[in-house]
Amino acid sequence: MPHDDTAEQSVLGGMMLSKDAIADVVEVLSGQDFYKPAHESIYEAIITLYGHGEPADAVTVADELNKRGELNRVGGAPYLHSLISSVPTAANAGFYAEIVAEQAVLRRLVEAGTKIAQLGYTADGEVESLVNQAQSEIYGVADGRKNEDYVRLGDALDATIDEIEANGARAGGIHGVPTGFIEFDELTAGLQAGQMIVIAARPAMGKALALDTEIPTPTGWTTMGRLSVGDQVLGADGRPTTVTAATEVMENRPCYRLVFDDGSEIIADAEHQWLTRAHTSVRAEQTVLAGGVQRHSPETEVRTTEQIRSTLRCPSTGTALNHSITTTAPLQLPETKLPVEPYTFGANLGGGVLDQERIPACYLRASEQQRRDLLAGLLDAGGTVTRAGAVQCVLTNRALALDVQELVHSLGYRTGLRTQRSESGSLVFKLTFSSPDTVFSLPRKQEMHRARACRSDSQRFIVAVEPVESVPVRCIQVDNEDHLYLASRAMVPTHNSTFALDIARSAAIKNNMTTVFFSLEMGRNEIITKIISAEASLNLSDLRKGNLDEDQWTRLATATGKLESAPLFIDDSPNMTLMEIRAKARRLKQRNNLQLIVLDYLQLMSSGKKVESRQQEVSEFSRALKLMAKELEVPLIALSQLNRGSEQRTDKKPMVSDLRESGSIEQDADMVVLLHRDDVYDKESPRAGEADVIVAKHRNGPTKTIAVAFQGHYSRFANMTHDSYSGDGF
Repeated sequence: MPHDDTAEQSVLGGMMLSKDAIADVVEVLSGQDFYKPAHESIYEAIITLYGHGEPADAVTVADELNKRGELNRVGGAPYLHSLISSVPTAANAGFYAEIVAEQAVLRRLVEAGTKIAQLGYTADGEVESLVNQAQSEIYGVADGRKNEDYVRLGDALDATIDEIEANGARAGGIHGVPTGFIEFDELTAGLQAGQMIVIAARPAMGKALALDTEIPTPTGWTTMGRLSVGDQVLGADGRPTTVTAATEVMENRPCYRLVFDDGSEIIADAEHQWLTRAHTSVRAEQTVLAGGVQRHSPETEVRTTEQIRSTLRCPSTGTALNHSITTTAPLQLPETKLPVEPYTFGANLGGGVLDQERIPACYLRASEQQRRDLLAGLLDAGGTVTRAGAVQCVLTNRALALDVQELVHSLGYRTGLRTQRSESGSLVFKLTFSSPDTVFSLPRKQEMHRARACRSDSQRFIVAVEPVESVPVRCIQVDNEDHLYLASRAMVPTHNSTFALDIARSAAIKNNMTTVFFSLEMGRNEIITKIISAEASLNLSDLRKGNLDEDQWTRLATATGKLESAPLFIDDSPNMTLMEIRAKARRLKQRNNLQLIVLDYLQLMSSGKKVESRQQEVSEFSRALKLMAKELEVPLIALSQLNRGSEQRTDKKPMVSDLRESGSIEQDADMVVLLHRDDVYDKESPRAGEADVIVAKHRNGPTKTIAVAFQGHYSRFANMTHDSYSGDGF
């Protein structure tokens, strides 16, 4: 095994020659770092004497070893004198100690490698668990830590008293990671190393669609009410995306019907989010240039149903529609084997050769090229080009017309579908859409379309937001970066889902403590935008639009300067497993002295393996997170969701029993913090703009409800009026 006898002997000889050498060595070595047991015993005897303030030379060390019955085992007094005579100079004891420490690390590396090899050969347990054990072995080597054995109470008292004295000397008694919330820090003395703190609230306070909203999937259709975690839906980029979380059904929420200019409708609650283009700013920013007017492209922004309703039309005209939503990209699905070539099937369908009332689902979820071939055949046989350049197809069967409309939507085009009576009196269904793409295959029709083609309209305008009777709603979370998924037969892109972020800001930006924010919900740009909004006191909406005046740009520049040097790390990798989070946290601990972990949020974590139930999986996560906090010796904040229990109570206030999916979260947590806002449920509440931080469980102290200010426009919580507080938000 790797070791250096000469370096070990020089360290011990130097320690017996100089007190200063002892001080240098104890910062680098512990007794277990020595290869020879005799050297470890001599080192422990020297440290004992040094700790009692007694001299540590060959005579006193020999006496201490004799009292322990170890003198003869180490080679007797002559060996101690030989150690002193062999040392080149006591002044270099610290350097000799580093050599001994390096050899100790190499020995631990060999031991860890042997253990890892044994894990691989025995294969005793699940692969993920074995990999985690292997990572722990390597982390133990790199971190220089040894497994601690049991200790007698008396031996541990000194360290505890030292910690109490150090805590008392700190300003305000805050000896953990400060959160920036004054009353909270007074209650907890900051977040303590090894603690698991759960912060929970109702999921997103809304953001939901009606249960009967139709949702397109890679294989067909489902409804919002039938979706489960793990199901696949379609993103706005046309690609399949996985449902990573789904709320319970929510009732008694304000609901609205959104009506689009192509006739499609969706029912959503007031807080549901949409990625829209607001055209008000475009008209306001028109710049007159020589030779004409330059029009600026409108900025897209996530807006709630309620926000869209209040700004439905442009204020400048009072009539022009303000909000539009971009159509989906063509669905990106794999090529499939079809019973009849798609062009042939479409031509026969459009020409009336087939007596068929529906397009089979396998055609509607085929690859993009197969669907384009199907549409080309159908239009070659039964399509025309209007004088305005739009593509038109007239069908006599409503079900077939709806299938053709779905086909056109799946290629990224918006449509119009009108019902009329023919000259014979029968109903016909006229489908119209615009596209500069080549949608015909016949040269004659291609040329006609090319000559008349108008530009494709890739925007759906919202023409009405009408209050409707409240219906049961729910929302889902998807794993793509833009958080968008398609809803309704029109395939309209819609959006899915700050207290913990405020704590992360306080630790990293205001107290320069290394913090990592693992986000399984928000993208990094969204997180950073919220941090800038809170730090610079800039309206979040203004930041998203980029509409800032000179003073706001100055504040933005000042805040950016502060943020650039802040030790705040953000990881928004989708589908992170617990093993990945643990590995990344260990690396940050080793390299950057990590002092706080924030995980957003617990119910979005994935184990990547099959489990008996979701409750069991979340329980395993909870226990593992607590163990990770202890292993890394940092506080860990895990965001969690609450179930609907609070909404059944008169005061709507949450309780610990409302923690969703697992009671073990409460057991494992050292602290459970519940967030509540009255004005979410009562818009006329006298406490509008306030939030309750309910410390419902506190293993090391009392519980309490703390009132804080909620400044949604700055995306932050802040202290209420306090004598020792300047008033800025955290």
